[in-house]
Amino acid sequence: MKAPDKVYVKKEKDNVTFSLSVQYDNGGEQYIRKEALMEWLEYEKEWFEGTDIEPHYQKVIDQLNSM
Repeated sequence: MKAPDKVYVKKEKDNVTFSLSVQYDNGGEQYIRKEALMEWLEYEKEWFEGTDIEPHYQKVIDQLNSM
């Protein structure tokens, strides 16, 4: 089973308990799965191979990999 591409995390009223939703927007902060973003960046980077833009995509990919 593939992990969801995004999740929603909502801080509850006591600011200690969090609720997590992978199916719907629960009104919390939206987070994108790192691997989903990396897949998209690698795909987009292919369109710019050999151009001045390609190194910028690689810089973002390298930064994400360092996190």
